[in-house]
Amino acid sequence: MAQKRQKTAQARALERAAKYICTAKWGLCPMVVEKYPCPQRCTLHTKPWQCWVAYFAAMQQAASARGNKAGSGAVS
Repeated sequence: MAQKRQKTAQARALERAAKYICTAKWGLCPMVVEKYPCPQRCTLHTKPWQCWVAYFAAMQQAASARGNKAGSGAVS
């Protein structure tokens, strides 16, 4: 149960961060700001902060993949 609450808190924090960054970037999506290829087709209902969440998730997955390829001998 504690893990579920932690993930929910992390998801809320990520959403707030994405909204903050979107506001700081004048409402532009990461496709414009970071040259990030959007993983979904944008519509009139797409909110730019949702794209920032997808961008951060993709960055996390890439970092995790690089960490896994680096070897299991690393000490944290």
